[in-house]
Amino acid sequence: MSLPSITFSTDRLCPDLAFGAYHDLYAAGADVARVGGPFHARVQAYRFDRMILFERSLNGLGHSRNPTRVRRDAFDHITLHLLMVGEMLAGPPGHERRMRPGEILVLDNSLPQQSRSYDVNVISTPVARDLIEPLVPDIRAFHGAILPESVGGLLGDFLVSLTRRSAMLDPGVVTRSSSTIGMLLAAALRGQDPPAEAVVWAGTHDWPEEESRRRQAEAFIEAHLSEADLNAEVIASGIAVSRSLLYRAFSGDGGVARYLRQRRLERVRQALRRQGETRSVATLAYAYGFTSEQHFNRSFRDAFGCPPGQFRAGLNRRRSEARTDGGPRAILTEWLCELY
Repeated sequence: MSLPSITFSTDRLCPDLAFGAYHDLYAAGADVARVGGPFHARVQAYRFDRMILFERSLNGLGHSRNPTRVRRDAFDHITLHLLMVGEMLAGPPGHERRMRPGEILVLDNSLPQQSRSYDVNVISTPVARDLIEPLVPDIRAFHGAILPESVGGLLGDFLVSLTRRSAMLDPGVVTRSSSTIGMLLAAALRGQDPPAEAVVWAGTHDWPEEESRRRQAEAFIEAHLSEADLNAEVIASGIAVSRSLLYRAFSGDGGVARYLRQRRLERVRQALRRQGETRSVATLAYAYGFTSEQHFNRSFRDAFGCPPGQFRAGLNRRRSEARTDGGPRAILTEWLCELY
């Protein structure tokens, strides 16, 4: 039994239609633009359990996820890009860095990002957050990190092997492969410091001691997010710092309470995206620490632009449309939705 797959190429398309076809294919996950030079694209994609594997050859293309798109589509999976050949500049907007072949870029799709690709061959792997976050609780802090071969080589070798063998893998191996990505990424990141630009996007300051305090606080918050009485005092006590130092670490987020509320909202949104999640909106709100359904509904609408019930209904409608359509774009949209 072979893996579900998508094959796309502009090789036989009229130049006037080629970019539009690629734009439509990727419309579910990113905004794409021409960035100079002759455009071409070839994509081979495989759907794994809780993961998608892309092998792409691209030239003259830019991909971006601005704050509006991030807020609208609510994707929060983690994507790894292994550059094989070519020139790729990528990272948080304004902090893009040039990648060398053999390096791996780590991106959190719940944060803005952009890239430019010139004559590249790249292996890209969107992975469900729940396969990464238990092993790397502060994964958001590594948004935009580039892992050299000396750090990410084992992970890179695994991605290359997975790409070569995807067409012939046993279904049981497929299921286990997704979790292996998380373990290899955790091993690569262990002991590594987040890049300075990732610290900015995570709302911290580029001070080692404060950065460490911030990461401790984030890990404590994630571990206790469902507790309704979690607040600044509990967090400060839990990581043995004063409240003033804790407030300073989260000043870029508008304070601890605001950050805590946002993480709870993101977790509920993640649950609403998950296929097979049958709990009511109210039940989910209380499960993630909200004490008032009315306050939760208002906060969700303010954060994401629509009420939680409407968000869930819209997602279900897009899934239904994707199943009915059956084209490459619809299939890819469904795959991305199923990462939650």
